[in-house]
Amino acid sequence: MAFLTMLACAREMPPPGARPDEVPPSIVRIRPAPDSTVIDFDGALEIRFSEPVRIPNGLAREMFVSPMETYEAETGFSDLRLRPEDGWRDGVAYCFTIPTDGINDLLRNGMEVPVEFCFFTGEEIPHTQVEGEVIDALTGQPLQEARVIFWAGPDSIPYGAISDSAGRFVARGLPPGEYEAFGFVDGNRNLIPDRDIESHDSASVAASPETPVELRFVLVAPDTTPPLLARALVVGSETVQLEFDDYLLNPQPEEPGIALQDSATNEALEIVGSLIGSADEVRFPLDSAALADSIAAADSAAGADSAALGDSAAVEAPSPDSAGAAVSDSVAEEDPVLPSRFITVRLAAALDSGTYRVSVTGVVNLRRLAGGGDTSFVAEPEPPSGDSVAEPDSAALADTLGAPPDTLGAPPDTLARGALRGARGARSPGLRARRRRA
Repeated sequence: MAFLTMLACAREMPPPGARPDEVPPSIVRIRPAPDSTVIDFDGALEIRFSEPVRIPNGLAREMFVSPMETYEAETGFSDLRLRPEDGWRDGVAYCFTIPTDGINDLLRNGMEVPVEFCFFTGEEIPHTQVEGEVIDALTGQPLQEARVIFWAGPDSIPYGAISDSAGRFVARGLPPGEYEAFGFVDGNRNLIPDRDIESHDSASVAASPETPVELRFVLVAPDTTPPLLARALVVGSETVQLEFDDYLLNPQPEEPGIALQDSATNEALEIVGSLIGSADEVRFPLDSAALADSIAAADSAAGADSAALGDSAAVEAPSPDSAGAAVSDSVAEEDPVLPSRFITVRLAAALDSGTYRVSVTGVVNLRRLAGGGDTSFVAEPEPPSGDSVAEPDSAALADTLGAPPDTLGAPPDTLARGALRGARGARSPGLRARRRRA
């Protein structure tokens, strides 16, 4: 019994009747203080939490520190101490990002937001700032926890930053000068860009106290092979879709060379346009013109019908201005320009049945490697639509069945539907009578 009592006292539980602790831990003290200057600093960075916390052994590797060096970590009951393995360097701005993952209190409540701060081991913190965004090239979406590093040369200290949930990053306190910057997804968590296996992008940047710098990294997976044409598919009487084995830049640096010819006659086909994207995504200028013409024709017909109906028209139609505005808005709304594995080709004339050859040169993928290729495809005749049932003639039905006086002014389609319902109603009693006799 005494052993069980001791075991119960050792459990991490709230007192009976008390609400469980749901408050996450927070940082209550940092020394040296954020944004302070400490000359000849030789101690440890101390971070004190508001309550006892569980700090994982690998936290020093998970947190982001600039400059990017190896740090030793010591953990206490409610504090964390850090120092570089080679000691603090003089005249350097040290910036830290304490992550939310991994730091929990004894009831496993985790920190809600990351904590970022800097201090300087010199007389004054350099007022340089480089900020920007990191996005995924294929989706156009921001990337969280992407790393950005700044390298001034082989013997220099790499500085860095990490992107937030909106893909934004800020690098403060870089010594003024020229840098090669890399944005990357640190998949193997070794803190450096492995350009053979990790998505990355790079840029040259000059850090200066007088001029803030904005960068944009579009991360692309590594690739060493040019894009190749995989197949061609007929998606319309005058439209062919070309599919490649890699994503292509959109738009292309230069117009790709595309040629189609009839395999039987070697006659070249006239191409009126080509666009990056699948056939259901792109819109050719001639399609936009046709859409505008059809809208104008529909508006004109609607106006004529309204004039013919006169005051008897009970349904209020939208005004031409509002209809035009709605159409123009829908046409003006464009999706973000994203890379694609397709090129859609529009021909000047419809394809006849037969085999065709297509060749492509000068297409460029996301790594700016140029390629192309050639392939054959077959255009087949459209299958017959099948036996179609002729629509009943409204006037004939009206004469045969006799239209009630109040339906003489009804639109033809209404009259036809009424006549058909009347015809079905006329047959139904006979069917029911035969069933009763049976």
